[in-house]
Amino acid sequence: MAPVATDSAVPSLKENLTLMATHDCQLKLVKSDAPKPGPGQALVHVRATGVCGSDVHFWKHGCLGPWTITDQTALGHESGGIVIAVGAGVTNVKPGDRVAIEPGVPCGKATCKYCLTGQYNLCPTVDFYSVPPANGTLTRYHVHPAGWLHKVPDSLSYAEIACLEPLSVCLHATQRADIRLGHPVLITGAGPIGVVQLLCAKAAGASPIVITDLQQDRLDFARKLVADVETYKVDVNKTPRDAAREIVALFTKAAGGVEELMPSIAMECTGVESSISTCAFSVAPGGRIMVIGVGKPKISIDFMHISTNEQTLLFLFRYRDTWPKAIRLVASGVINVKQIVTSTFPLEKAKEAVEHAADRTKFSVKTIIVDDE
Repeated sequence: MAPVATDSAVPSLKENLTLMATHDCQLKLVKSDAPKPGPGQALVHVRATGVCGSDVHFWKHGCLGPWTITDQTALGHESGGIVIAVGAGVTNVKPGDRVAIEPGVPCGKATCKYCLTGQYNLCPTVDFYSVPPANGTLTRYHVHPAGWLHKVPDSLSYAEIACLEPLSVCLHATQRADIRLGHPVLITGAGPIGVVQLLCAKAAGASPIVITDLQQDRLDFARKLVADVETYKVDVNKTPRDAAREIVALFTKAAGGVEELMPSIAMECTGVESSISTCAFSVAPGGRIMVIGVGKPKISIDFMHISTNEQTLLFLFRYRDTWPKAIRLVASGVINVKQIVTSTFPLEKAKEAVEHAADRTKFSVKTIIVDDE
């Protein structure tokens, strides 16, 4: 049995640092003592955390959808680290284990039909660390329910471990969209989720693949990741129908031009209304539109077009049962997430890291915050 975290069992630790977003839209790097794990918990030295768009949104707006910061909330949910102490009853991890932190922790009760049926991401009382009131993992020392830590092999870097969270989002999307060998797939948006979705679609055997974005530098980056992807630069002055015609022409050309080819699946990674419309007009009758991006509370959709073409409009909420798969895919080299990391900052510069990730005048895909020993 692993040693229980009594005062004598917890090693001497440095001062804790935590990046907080406040209700009045400020970022604060807060100093505190390191927490201690209770029963069923583990204390993790967080070695790397990725900056997510939701972190930026909570900082800039003080809220995201139905969740509002009432005082201050620690950011961060894309994290990995090393276990340094465990509480009573913990047997699945021990000090020294390198772990990925799955941030969504459901109630797990037998009375919860979503937990009981394996749809734990839909649990109505799920604690998602970094979504108020649960503090996130952008901190030096984080206490987490041990059952939601996933051990990882030594071959994975801490930056790769941090990238398992966005990879989990895209794995869940890939499974729900049912991407298979030879499916022509459209990906709208070449941001962090879009390029990880590109890696997943390629690994699943999709062909051809077209990815779109407003920014040429992001499209160029996508092509560095997957050399044979076709890219389409979005022109905001064109209607979704016009853009769709040009996208279908790209698919047709990529397939040899023998006959018109429309994508059978679109992976929408922006949440923007016009982009969802472009997907609808691009996708073949009977095809699927998987909306991954988070948008406004209410948007308009092209109801009659989607309806009369029997297209399936799908959505997702985070992920479930993806972390062990994500670890295997990265460890085996099937998916190389290291490629998406474009900037690295030390924990002491966490505020600057989030500001950098939010700055649209600077090229950035995935910003990682690290804390070395």
